[in-house]
Amino acid sequence: MQKRVTVEEAFNRKYPEQVVIVTTRSRDGKPNAMAVGWVAIASSEPWMFVLGIDGEAHTLKLIRSTREFVVTYPNERMGRETLHVGTRHGGDCNKLADCGLKLQKGTKVRAPLLADAVANFECKLVRILTPGDCPLVIGKVVAAHMNRDKAPRRLYTVAPGYDLRGVRAVGR
Repeated sequence: MQKRVTVEEAFNRKYPEQVVIVTTRSRDGKPNAMAVGWVAIASSEPWMFVLGIDGEAHTLKLIRSTREFVVTYPNERMGRETLHVGTRHGGDCNKLADCGLKLQKGTKVRAPLLADAVANFECKLVRILTPGDCPLVIGKVVAAHMNRDKAPRRLYTVAPGYDLRGVRAVGR
C-alpha cells in the first residue's frame, strides 16, 4: 500500500543511485574532475549522456568553454577519491592531483580518462538545457574505454550523506 508523503521523503528511497566522475581540461591544460549523481543515458542512437550539473560548478564552466568532457564510471575502490572530487570546488584546487587519481590520455577529447575506472566515455557537448534550477548537460559519446580487468565493480551512492560503495548483483 502506498501512503502520501513529501517529494523529499520519497526521493530518499532512490538509493542505490549511480555516481560518475566527470573530467574536463581547461583551455590552458589544467585537468579537473567532479562527482555527479544526476546522470542518465539520453540516447542509444547515437549514444548520449545527460548530466545534471550545478549552475555555479567550475566543471560546467569548463564544459561550456571547451565543449567536451569525459563521463567515468568509478570502481568500488574509488570511494574516497570520488568523495574528494565531489566535495571541493575545482577553481580553488587541483582535485585530481590532491587525491592521486591516475590519469590516462583520451583519443578524441582533451579531458583525461581515469585509468582505474570501470569505464570512460569521451563526450562532445550537444546542448545545455535549463528546465529548472539545475542545468542539464547533454553529451554525445565519441569514444569509449573499458578497464582491462573485468573484476572491478562500479561505485554507487547507497544512502543519503555520500555513503559510497560497490553494489552486488542479486542472484549471482
